[in-house]
Amino acid sequence: MPHRPMSYLEWNAARRGSSVAVWDDGQEITFEELLAHVRRMQRQLAARGVREGDVVGVQLPNVWQYVALTSGTTGMPKLASLSAGLKQVTFESFTSRLGIAERDRVLPMTPLTQGIGGMCLYCLRTGAALVMLHEPHWTPEHCLDTATRSRATVMVGVPTNVIRMLNHSFPGAVSLRAVAVAGAPLPPEIAERWETSTGTPISSFYGSMDAGQLAVASPSDPQAARWTTVGRPHDRAEWKIDQGEICMRGDLVQDRYWGEESGPYSPDGWAHMGDLGFVDEAGFLHVVGRVKDIIIRGGSNINPYEVESMLRLHPDVIDACIVGRPHPELGEVPVAFVVARSDITKEIVDRLMQEQGLAHYKWPVTVHRVEELPLSGPGKVNRKELREHALAL
Repeated sequence: MPHRPMSYLEWNAARRGSSVAVWDDGQEITFEELLAHVRRMQRQLAARGVREGDVVGVQLPNVWQYVALTSGTTGMPKLASLSAGLKQVTFESFTSRLGIAERDRVLPMTPLTQGIGGMCLYCLRTGAALVMLHEPHWTPEHCLDTATRSRATVMVGVPTNVIRMLNHSFPGAVSLRAVAVAGAPLPPEIAERWETSTGTPISSFYGSMDAGQLAVASPSDPQAARWTTVGRPHDRAEWKIDQGEICMRGDLVQDRYWGEESGPYSPDGWAHMGDLGFVDEAGFLHVVGRVKDIIIRGGSNINPYEVESMLRLHPDVIDACIVGRPHPELGEVPVAFVVARSDITKEIVDRLMQEQGLAHYKWPVTVHRVEELPLSGPGKVNRKELREHALAL
């Protein structure tokens, strides 16, 4: 019964019950023990009158037992209503593209209660082990230490996780074979630094909890594709590019939000992702920006991701974010917030922009050095907060 998640747990417990299902701060929980935990919870819920098909919310700390759905990110937060069939298609597509197998130990770097971390739960179905970080707040030191001690083979998170790990010494004994990220575009220069520093392939996957997962890049894809695309769209996904915006529909998209009559579909019958992109001749999907993040300066569009990538080329720049600030004549102008090892002045940035040949209208009008970029959601830069900060400066 592929749409019955328990069937996978029962199957793994029956054929390899003593194998590790969950690694949690040194404690190893086997598939037999995990099945016993789940059945015990089933009995407890049944004793309270819960029957098959009932909707249940369970409040638990952020530990391995916690399984929940997240709200969407393409608009106002809503409850995602993901059917067993939709999750089955997502599971098959996600794990096959990453090549997840029984030998793997998968470490989610974001909470399981969010879409990206939640993807890792699917890995249990293949017989892979799930590695938990245990600590409530993510830090690069703890993550790398856990990856080493648990012998993790795959890490899944957001680009911010990778950027922050790159600024710490990487243990040589790590057994990683792949890293996959989502939630924001992976800057190509960060992908190159990661693979050069660690020798571990890094790739991206793409989607949203509102609409669904559209594409996953494989660790075996060509290096250029891993660094600049989010992989090929899933075989079961329907997609199109509508006036530059990525749209999808089909088995991977939920029909409606929980408790509501409508879902992520627009009147034209497509779920609009809110991202700008294109598909190249080889079939790889490129995500080049977010519709609402585009800065319009005097009628000319500025993609902030392009300018941010330029800034990260400076050896002292750790991370950067470009946002628009209202201007009485031009409409908007770009403002830079930079996390750097030393003082980065406007003059330094201007010289860098000139060396890289970036059109002058895209240059930041001001540069502000910050200790770190504010985050919202699963490691996404909070551009709204930075826009407000830029307005107040």
